[in-house]
Amino acid sequence: MPVFIVSGEFHYWRMPVQHLYLDIFQKMRATGLNAVSIYFHWGYHSVTEDMVIFHGVGRDIQAMLDSAKRAGLYVIARPGPYIHAEASAGGIPGWLVTKKGVEVRTDESRYTKAWQKYWHEIIPIIARNQIDRGGNVIALQIENEYMQTDLYPSARKYMRELSDGARSMGIVVPIFHNDLNMFESFLPKNFSAVDLYGLDSYPRGFDCRNPVSNFNIQTNYREYLANVSPDTPNFAPEFQAGAYDSWGGAGYENCMEMTGPEFVNVFYKNNIAQKFTMMSHYMTFGGTNWGGLGCPSVYSSYDYGAAISESRILRDKANEAKLLWTFVRGSPTLLRAQFVADSDKYAYTDNNDVFATELRDPHSLTGYYIVRSRDTNSRDGKAYRLKVRTISDREIQIPSKGSLTLRSRESRIIVTDYEAGPVRFGYTTMEVLTWTIVDGKPVVILYGNFEDQNEFSIKQQGHVPFKFYNIRGNTALRNYRVKASATEKNDLCITAILDGENRAVVDSHDYILALFNRPDIYNVWTPAWAADLDPNTPPYRQVIVIGPYLVRNVTSEDHGKTLNINGDSDMESNLSDLVEVYVDSSFENIKWNGELVHAYRTRFKSRTFKVPKPNSNLAEIRIPDLRKAEWRGIDAIPEIHNVYDDSKWTIANKMESTNKWHPPETFPVLYPGEYGFHVGNVIYRGRFSGENAKGVKIQVWGGAAFGFTAWLNGVYLMSYRGSPHEAWNQQEVTFPDALVSKDETNFLVILADRMGYEEDNGVTERDPHSTLYPRGIRLVQLIPHNPDSNCEFSQWTLQGNAGGENADDLLRAPYNEGGIYAQRIGAHLPDFDDTWWPPATPYLNQLAGMRPESPKPGAGVWFYRTIVEIVVPDILDVPLGVRMRGAGVRVELFVNGWQFGKYISDIGPQEEFPVPPGIINTNGENVVGVQVWAVDGNATVGLDVLEFIIYGKYASSIGPIPHDDYKGWYVERQMYFS
Repeated sequence: MPVFIVSGEFHYWRMPVQHLYLDIFQKMRATGLNAVSIYFHWGYHSVTEDMVIFHGVGRDIQAMLDSAKRAGLYVIARPGPYIHAEASAGGIPGWLVTKKGVEVRTDESRYTKAWQKYWHEIIPIIARNQIDRGGNVIALQIENEYMQTDLYPSARKYMRELSDGARSMGIVVPIFHNDLNMFESFLPKNFSAVDLYGLDSYPRGFDCRNPVSNFNIQTNYREYLANVSPDTPNFAPEFQAGAYDSWGGAGYENCMEMTGPEFVNVFYKNNIAQKFTMMSHYMTFGGTNWGGLGCPSVYSSYDYGAAISESRILRDKANEAKLLWTFVRGSPTLLRAQFVADSDKYAYTDNNDVFATELRDPHSLTGYYIVRSRDTNSRDGKAYRLKVRTISDREIQIPSKGSLTLRSRESRIIVTDYEAGPVRFGYTTMEVLTWTIVDGKPVVILYGNFEDQNEFSIKQQGHVPFKFYNIRGNTALRNYRVKASATEKNDLCITAILDGENRAVVDSHDYILALFNRPDIYNVWTPAWAADLDPNTPPYRQVIVIGPYLVRNVTSEDHGKTLNINGDSDMESNLSDLVEVYVDSSFENIKWNGELVHAYRTRFKSRTFKVPKPNSNLAEIRIPDLRKAEWRGIDAIPEIHNVYDDSKWTIANKMESTNKWHPPETFPVLYPGEYGFHVGNVIYRGRFSGENAKGVKIQVWGGAAFGFTAWLNGVYLMSYRGSPHEAWNQQEVTFPDALVSKDETNFLVILADRMGYEEDNGVTERDPHSTLYPRGIRLVQLIPHNPDSNCEFSQWTLQGNAGGENADDLLRAPYNEGGIYAQRIGAHLPDFDDTWWPPATPYLNQLAGMRPESPKPGAGVWFYRTIVEIVVPDILDVPLGVRMRGAGVRVELFVNGWQFGKYISDIGPQEEFPVPPGIINTNGENVVGVQVWAVDGNATVGLDVLEFIIYGKYASSIGPIPHDDYKGWYVERQMYFS
């Protein structure tokens, strides 16, 4: 059966807690989606060149696919191998980026051999989960926003190899590619390696600084797709549902506002007018760039301003989307509806500023009129009447009296000859949400602005009396002022202005119409049965639940006598206490999350009850005050001192670079990736004689927002705090005479940060080698007193993460750690023994005379560690995070071994770092580590603010999130002790 695919993007690797996948997927399903689109991250699984992991915490993709199926979602699989996604190197493993001669995203042999090994692991897993084998995978994407150009002459061969490889390993579902908007790349009509064509579209762009500007829809999708791929569904594998924010950006609240409920309402309904029948929201849940997952374009948060926040809270835009996609799911004729005309060709409205598009199903003759402002950027209200065609009345103008009003940025879908089960509307100026059958009687949910002249006609046989009620809380008040009349065909026509009301009900012998004022429609849910999670559940099989913060699904117990509603209630709001349910009376009892409730029957086939909330003792939450915790700390940069023993470090001895596109300017090679260090901070120690050394010139590359600090013989020399607009920095400094030894070896120590490898920009910026932009020191050169005399470094050593490409912590590898001393010795890991560390405090404003004292100013790095207990009752879902604030510092936050936040005080914008349950132990001890790097002499290795924050409190049906065994400390780490 044909189906409208409405999908949301989700990245499991940005949420490494598989116990939360079902929570997120159920929220997606509850808000109207029937599919999830998933990028699979090659570099996350390919920990080393010889090891590809698809098991364990965060990497068990079978468990993730099972969770999607359990939630009732199809899966659109996107395994790359290149994915972009604001991920370091676009998801390509670091060990591959720096291999000599590799040309990514081509048919080059070394790249081909690498992706084929990954393909042989991941494709069979996807294949056995295809829909024809009882799974839920319905399509597979190869590559990402790619095209054949002079820069990629082998693109078609490469794409065919990907497709043939997938087919040979069992893929039978449609294979597609996502075009970078309208570039006609890899069209099925002339490239048989793909079955579907899709285009990506981000009409509002990614500049969140002015969220109210540029509210202009794109109106040429339909004509373009009819021209380039007329035989495939109109498909948007990525349609904007938020925006990523960059270092120094406006923050994700702005991105959310830019793509908020107004955007959802206008732009998604425009996609209906443009005849899209497959659409995926990018993103629906963004997650976190923990560790070094992200590319330099993004900071730790990948919230994206999405419908579900990084802390897993539903935003209003999720509920706005729910209105549209619930309607779409219950309107099968919309899938067959064809474009008839729009206001460019026909005067549908009496106001030229109001634009309408007519779609019509040629079989049922159901009409869909998508109404919006002609200038969608306008914020003015617009009164109008609409010309529609109905079977009974042919062409009429609605409402029959008065007018409707588009409020600011708004769009509506007005239907004619629409069947909501047995109820057939001639037309309705209110929008349809959904319908169901209760004890044989149809219940239809409509919504609109009650200030309007709301009007609808219902086709019926003979005279069917009705009563009209205003609903106020639990009270139904008869409304005698509502007007009713008969059309020329004796259809019932009801006209109502309900200004000041929130809800109303039309009650007749044949049907019930529940009318909602638009501001009050968000809390209506249409859950499917947990035992029957067909992604295409028809309305007559659904229950309608009104009131709670979230309804996940419903189950039947006691042989059909008890209805159990699984959902969440907001503990900090009284608005969702009262719940109303439309369900058959054969269900004698109702439970909320397994607890029996006392439900009252109403005169409208529904039942109401109050949500039981945990009592105050049971709901006691204990979140510690980090300022009162017992902290210990150490100097985490002992390498700056000349006596430090670096004999076990890597000697920089490469005199030829694998990077022919951006080679070093001085040698030996000091690109850490070429020595196996691909993530995070790197420390370099250069030795030289002071006889002729006057100063030094340094050029360091790290990506946007990177920074570095240099010390000479243990004393601060120079630094760079970073900029969101500069990927590298060059400085020249003269050595203070007092710091340079003429007789002994001098040590120049450089601590440099890296912000991830760049994505491949061959398509977007015509640079197919951007993943090879240098990371590390490209130039370091001593400046001599006497140019004619020798003045060079005698040796360079460098150190990155423990083990390099052969990390011991496979749970979190390869993106979690950098090369700072404290991380190398495993001080961030839960089982590390810190009892030999002295007491210390990360707080700058420690009260005078208190011990330990606040840290002193000066460039350096300290690592602080504490153990705190958190208690959250199992029946509660309490999203937590950490807030940090300081000056001149670069901070990494570790929770139970996971790096879940990178704070750069001078760049921002992020100061709050959500940490999900499962990473945080919500019922026991937690190891919190804070690495504070004071970049220059004016900074201090401490923070003004370091505290836990609570994002919300929800009594939830998801149950406790287990804190897996994230412990571990490896005795081999002792080799890094100084």
